[in-house]
Amino acid sequence: MKVLVVTTSYPDRPGAQRGIFIRELCRALTGKGAEVMVVTPRVDPSSPLRENDQGIEVRRFTYPTGGRRLHQTESIPVFPMAVFMVSGLASTLRAVRSFRPDVIHGNWIVPTGLIASIAGLSSLTPVVNTARGMDTRLRKNPAVWPLFDLAVRLSGRVTVVSEAMRAIPGLEAAEVIPSGIKDQFFEVSPDPSSQTVLYTRSLEPVYGADTIIRSIPHVLEKAPGARFVIAGTGSLAGHLEAMASELGVRDRVTFLGHVPHESVPALLSESRVFVSTATEDGTSVALMEAMAAGLIPVATDIAPNRTLIEHETDGFLFRPKDAPGLALMITRALSGEIREEAIASKRADLKRRIPWSVVADRFVLGYNQLLERSRR
Repeated sequence: MKVLVVTTSYPDRPGAQRGIFIRELCRALTGKGAEVMVVTPRVDPSSPLRENDQGIEVRRFTYPTGGRRLHQTESIPVFPMAVFMVSGLASTLRAVRSFRPDVIHGNWIVPTGLIASIAGLSSLTPVVNTARGMDTRLRKNPAVWPLFDLAVRLSGRVTVVSEAMRAIPGLEAAEVIPSGIKDQFFEVSPDPSSQTVLYTRSLEPVYGADTIIRSIPHVLEKAPGARFVIAGTGSLAGHLEAMASELGVRDRVTFLGHVPHESVPALLSESRVFVSTATEDGTSVALMEAMAAGLIPVATDIAPNRTLIEHETDGFLFRPKDAPGLALMITRALSGEIREEAIASKRADLKRRIPWSVVADRFVLGYNQLLERSRR
């Protein structure tokens, strides 16, 4: 089976984390016998327009990025998005002609899912589209939601990464297939005596990392031995370091900058609590990795996180942007309120559902069902 993956994000240089879980999906699909080609935008101007990534052919198209992905901007950049659509569609149609895929799989409904849907319609190729979270944020824009809905209507099959996303208009009938994680995260043995709080997400506004910095003085009042590790990059990195200095807690925070994904399990093994402060999200891969590794999760009380965390049973939830509330939950997590049995039970549940091999099996089954339906 040939699968053409059209995606907003894919790693564009050695060690890059942008879209790394899409690469893992592609590798898992090749492990199931599929031949995979990827079409994705070139965000970093130094990344190659074409490359072979361990047997996966990657083709990148250009558009005026400003060095940032579309969903990392506070408002919709109309001109870059228009160029993105035209350039991406042209690149995808060329890939369809040369690769002749059995299935096109769009990742993020807007904009790349719409590109996949139009390419599928014009080439009579079945299309699967996956909503991953930030695309649903774009849908709230009045200029974008008609495009989002059009992409969904043109899809032969739609999947979402969390049950909560099925509440979004147009996605009620979508199949829930979570993002996967690598097996090595289930092999982590976190240090039960650690007082380290870990954050591994992007330092962009939508991920709300400023909330964790603002929470630190409150945490140290109750847990003076706590330390914080921030592993990630983004436009707010300098601002967050300055904020930590202004609050007088700079010596309690380690800013690691970019950390290769293969080094994340080691960070998890040295930590006890994982924090996710995103104000909007799909299903956070970083959060699932931490939970699979046995850390106590403290995350924003938003619908996708409520499907992963049972508050006060296997983790804690707090109101978005509420730094004192986050601090309270971190101190409770560090105090040992969550039973080890509950953490072990959650790890076992995740191991049944979200290893990449399991996720790839579900997508391959969906591809085959879609192909059978298209041939009738």
